[in-house]
Amino acid sequence: MIINTSSYTNAIPVALNDNINIPGPKVRASGTTTSLTNNKLVDTNASFLQVIDAKGNVTNQGVQRGQIVYNMAAMNTTAWLGPEAAEILDIEDDNTLLLSANIFPVTGAPSTTQQYKIYDANKANPKGAIIMVGDNIAGNNTKSDVFVKTLDGEDVLVQGVAPGETLDLIVQRVMVGSAATSGAPSTLTTAEKITAFI
Repeated sequence: MIINTSSYTNAIPVALNDNINIPGPKVRASGTTTSLTNNKLVDTNASFLQVIDAKGNVTNQGVQRGQIVYNMAAMNTTAWLGPEAAEILDIEDDNTLLLSANIFPVTGAPSTTQQYKIYDANKANPKGAIIMVGDNIAGNNTKSDVFVKTLDGEDVLVQGVAPGETLDLIVQRVMVGSAATSGAPSTLTTAEKITAFI
């Protein structure tokens, strides 16, 4: 697959996650939580269940198991200044989703209202993304490292990436990584404000 600048049709902020690919990029649902419960997304204004009328027509697409939820409030609080991500494990009712991780609440964000977006998962034959690293919070143009899973499934640490630089590498995931141990080097992503172009 050849990707060039004319191939980009969308962009999405990157949530660092060792298990979840960069989703979407089209937003399938969005809103604001009305209460916060561990491992759940609760929004009493939502319509998460699919609705089919008497003629068999889908009148509300709803959301599906396996789709990816972004907590957008985390963009102000995470070390990478990006959202947090979790997979939808179950649709409990029209207003409640069971999630694979406890991304609501985010520490430092408002107590009950946190914005979210829901995207299609990007698992089977994942779309490749080109990523761009933003400036760090200090705004001092410091180079950083990015730990990615390439479209071919290889884990690669790209070191010394300058703010504003776009990697010449097609990736499916940007990972948190891990600190150095006595037997292995650090693979930690230290970049901030990462954007994926898809």
